[in-house]
Amino acid sequence: MIGIDTGVGLGKGSVMESSKGNSQTHLRRSLCEWLFLTAVSVWCGFAHSGDIPTESDELSGEIQQQLESAEVVAQVEIVAVHRVLDRALSEPGMAAVSGYLYSAIARKVWKGATRKQLSFQLNLADCEEKLALGVRYLIFARRNTFGDMALSDCDAAIVDTDASGVLAQLEQYYQG
Repeated sequence: MIGIDTGVGLGKGSVMESSKGNSQTHLRRSLCEWLFLTAVSVWCGFAHSGDIPTESDELSGEIQQQLESAEVVAQVEIVAVHRVLDRALSEPGMAAVSGYLYSAIARKVWKGATRKQLSFQLNLADCEEKLALGVRYLIFARRNTFGDMALSDCDAAIVDTDASGVLAQLEQYYQG
């Protein structure tokens, strides 16, 4: 039986038996090198374990889904609210509102928009709640069939005071 490399002890009667003392020294040195490399790799694993996303660093399922489908993810402050009128349902002296068009200033953008001022629409068919003027929201917006930015439902706008957990998740997600 022939050994691979010169440091492998093969027992009595082997080709390597004549260099038994040299083989044991080499085996000890190899073992020490292996232990050192193992210790270094374990230390590196612990030292850089913060680089690997853990369950707490990952986004929740709902937020992950919102993030993937959105073209714009931003923290905005509503500066103007305009009614979107449905002319087909409106009658003389009566206006039918089908939604709202919001003008906002982006305070922080994680995805999409490069301009500071944004406008987006929220139809009453998608969400019956009206966003408040002067309030900050975390929004997940995407283009509608007309090419305008729009929110798909009420969950696409989170009041800033309720969004602290989601904001922290977004910060960790985009920094990591």
